[in-house]
Amino acid sequence: MTSPTDIETRTLSKIKWRFVPLLCCCYFALYLDRLNVSVAALTMNEDLGISPAVFGLVAGVFFWTYSLLEVPSNYVVSRVGVRVWVTRIIISWGLVTMLTAAAQGEISLILLRLLLGAAEAGFAPAMIVLIGLWIPASKRAGAISLMIIAVLLSGFGTPLSAIIMTTMDGLLGLPGWRWMFLVTGVPAVVLGFVFYAVIRNGPEEATFLDAEEKRWLTTRLAQDDAALGGRAAHPFLRGVLNPRVAYLVVMYILFAFSLFGFQFFVPQMLQQFGLGTIAIGWVAALPPLLAVGPMLWWSRHSDRTGERVRHYAAAAATAGVGFLIAGFSMSTPPIAIAGFCIAGIGLYTCIPIQLAIPTTFLTGAALAGGIGVINGLGNIGGYIGPQVTGIVREATGDFTAAVFLLSASIFGAAVLAVIFAAWQRRPAPAATRPIALDPA
Repeated sequence: MTSPTDIETRTLSKIKWRFVPLLCCCYFALYLDRLNVSVAALTMNEDLGISPAVFGLVAGVFFWTYSLLEVPSNYVVSRVGVRVWVTRIIISWGLVTMLTAAAQGEISLILLRLLLGAAEAGFAPAMIVLIGLWIPASKRAGAISLMIIAVLLSGFGTPLSAIIMTTMDGLLGLPGWRWMFLVTGVPAVVLGFVFYAVIRNGPEEATFLDAEEKRWLTTRLAQDDAALGGRAAHPFLRGVLNPRVAYLVVMYILFAFSLFGFQFFVPQMLQQFGLGTIAIGWVAALPPLLAVGPMLWWSRHSDRTGERVRHYAAAAATAGVGFLIAGFSMSTPPIAIAGFCIAGIGLYTCIPIQLAIPTTFLTGAALAGGIGVINGLGNIGGYIGPQVTGIVREATGDFTAAVFLLSASIFGAAVLAVIFAAWQRRPAPAATRPIALDPA
């Protein structure tokens, strides 16, 4: 007779090998198409007459529609399933990326960024819902971290975009940044069709699992749901209106302020050090690539200990220290770059743990609703961060003050996480004690 441990190992291995490589490719394409505008800015801004403050608006305005449509998009996921809706998301963001090559000025570029935000809305929360449908709760941070590896490896997208811009510049009379948008949008369109062919909405649709594996997985997931009061007890609105979700939104805003303020402007920060376009691409790739090992180790440590929030606080504090080092060393590029690498390790290590926190007190449709609210409203920080970074850069003449603001914001997220950890330890009222972490 097969032991439960052997069944678990075999089943989870099959699931990860079937789904995770594809999800990694999708995440790589997502961040490539979201952040390629930061590389395009090295030449595009001059071609289109865009100032640092206006570029901050161009970078951040993406999050207006992204945040506005996140919860509605996740509601659709809860009704029609991940497979169909995410296929639509992936293909549409690839097409919009390609269309961005036609931008003629700041107005058209802003409109295209708004359209890209609308196209992408709902993708990241839907991935967490998908993980919740297939992976037991005790293994989710590790599974999420495998997907987030692709976010970190998307650091290779920066030199890739820089190489496309440089080598294709002038081809058929088009500047390199236009070719870069055209070329980098194609993978997402292809991946959308692959996603539809591979992904399924739950174990009941799995043809790649045998009967014993399906039975084990269904039972294990049902036990996880029962520990949170049962999937049926968690309707969509319960996640949307949960007070702990509202608290996590504020924490996410501070995190997103630092993450996207850094991501969208790091090529221009490096340009301030006198680096060329290709060199900027490779150096900008260092923070996410160096974060791969620490993120995997810290996420697995979080899984082993069963603790999420203090792990997040430690990673956020690390990012804050890195930005402080960079801010005090902007006149010494090697030290500043080392500071940016430390900040990147902290920021990217936050991501899988942050995404796993809502799964500790929500399940089912409520998880879709809660994740949608956190990712949607939280990404308001994704607009504010680049916008403020650009305004401060234009007002002061360099990025020093902006880097200190990025540090202050992520330190704020760390402090809020420490407070949230204490909140999580509070016992629930007697009437809701079966749902130990959800007093709503």
